[in-house]
Amino acid sequence: RNAMGRPRLVVVVGLVVAIAVPVVSGAATPILEDGYTTDATYGVDASFPMHHALQPTAPGFELYQEFMRGCGAASSNRACENNEASRMSMNRDQPPRQRNYTSLGFGKLRAPRAAYDAARAFWDQHKDQPSEESWPPGNTYVNNWVAPTRMVSFEDRRFQPLGLRTKEKIWAGVKPVLEAWTGQRLKPTSLYGVRIYGDGAVLATHVDRLPLVTSAIIQIDQDVDEPWPVEVVGHDGVARNVTLEPGDMAMYESHTVLHGRPVPMRGRFFANVFVHFIPLDPAKPSENEPGVDFDWQKHARKKGQRAPTITDFPAPRPHAQALADAVEAAEASARPSAERRHSNDEPGHQVSPTSGEDFGQDAFATGTVTALHRAAATSDLAGVLLAVDRDPDAVNTKDENAWTALHESARAGHVGVVEALVNAGADLGARTISGSSALWIARRHQHTAVVEFLESLGAPEYADEL
Repeated sequence: RNAMGRPRLVVVVGLVVAIAVPVVSGAATPILEDGYTTDATYGVDASFPMHHALQPTAPGFELYQEFMRGCGAASSNRACENNEASRMSMNRDQPPRQRNYTSLGFGKLRAPRAAYDAARAFWDQHKDQPSEESWPPGNTYVNNWVAPTRMVSFEDRRFQPLGLRTKEKIWAGVKPVLEAWTGQRLKPTSLYGVRIYGDGAVLATHVDRLPLVTSAIIQIDQDVDEPWPVEVVGHDGVARNVTLEPGDMAMYESHTVLHGRPVPMRGRFFANVFVHFIPLDPAKPSENEPGVDFDWQKHARKKGQRAPTITDFPAPRPHAQALADAVEAAEASARPSAERRHSNDEPGHQVSPTSGEDFGQDAFATGTVTALHRAAATSDLAGVLLAVDRDPDAVNTKDENAWTALHESARAGHVGVVEALVNAGADLGARTISGSSALWIARRHQHTAVVEFLESLGAPEYADEL
C-alpha cells in the first residue's frame, strides 16, 4: 500500500485488454486493467486537489497541507496559492472544451524499441552529468523545495550532437505509435528530458498547456524502494494508478486527462522522457485539428456559453481497439526494416501500420526556422545584427516549438546577443510551447550573466509546465 493507504500496482507481464470500469462504491480489491490498477471508488479531488480544494476527510488532505506549507516556506503563501488557483482553473475549464480522441484517454505498452534504446543509450552515457532545474518562485507543479528535479537534457550543449540526434530518433519512433492509437496524423510539439525526480518528489495533478495534446511518457531508468505510479483520471472520471518500469510507455491525451504523482517518491531517482504532439486537420494538413480549442479560456469566461458535449465531436476511438493498434504499431517498429510497410513512391513517407494509409512526407521541424534563430542559437552577434537589420519583424518570429530568437540566445548564453535582441524589441514574456520564458531557460542552463541582465529588465519567469 502507498502512503495514503491505497493499494500499489502489482507489476504483471503482458497487457490485458479490458474496457473501462464504471465507478462502483465499496470495491474490495483493486481491479487490473491493461497493466494498471483502480479500486474504482474515487475520481477527482481525493488524492490531490484537481478541480477544487480538498475536504479534510479526503485521503490526500494531510499530504497536501504539508505540500503547501513547504511551498509557502520556500516562497510565499500568496504566490503558491495563486499558482494553485491557476492550475485548478485550467484543470476544470480546459478539458471540457477539447475533443477526446480515445474513449479512455490513456494506455500503457512497451515503448518502441528504437526510441527507448536511443534514449537509454543517451542516458547511460550522460546520467552522471545532470543539471538542476530552476523553477520560478511559488511554482507548485513539483515540490522542488523538497526534491529538486534535475535534467540530463537532450539540448545541453555539452552533449551534442548526440542529444539532438537522440531527439530525432525518439520523435520518429513514438509518432507512428501515437498516430495508430488516436487515428490522427500528428505534428510534434515538444520533447523534454531526461528529467530526474528524486526522493520525496511530488508532481501536482494537472493537464498540459496547449498545444501539448497527444503525449507519451517513456520510463528510462529508476532506483526506487516502491513503485511510484502516475495517477491519471481517464475520460470516464475514474482515477487509476499506472506503474511504469524501464522501457514502458504511457500514452495519454495530456490536454484532457488529469495526471500527476501525488504520493512522494521513495528511492534514489526516477528518470522520464516526455514526448508531445498535436493532431492535424485531415482536410487542411497545415492546420491543427479543429477539435483543439486554443480559445478555451475566453470561452470559459463568456457568460451563457455552454461547454461542448461529447456529441459535438466525432466519436472517440474505443479503448481496446486504440490500444491494440498502438501495440501493433510498436511491435512493427521492432521488426527488420524489410518487413515494414512503406511507400514505394516517395522516400520519407509515413504509412499507418494498421490501416496502410499514407500520411505523406514526414518533414516536421524541430529546430530553428529563420536566419535570426540560427544566429542567436550559435551566439553569432554579427549575424543577429544583420538579420534584424534586414527583417526587424523577425525578432519575435516563432519556430515550430514556439521558440523565438530570444529563447535561443538565452539557451546559448551570450549576453551581448540577448541585449541586441531586447534592443530590437524582443518580447521578454514570450513562452515556448511547453510554457517556458527566456529567463527560465537562461537560469536552467546556468547562464548567470544573462539571468542578471533579464532580471534587471523585470523579465517574467515562466517554467516548463510538463
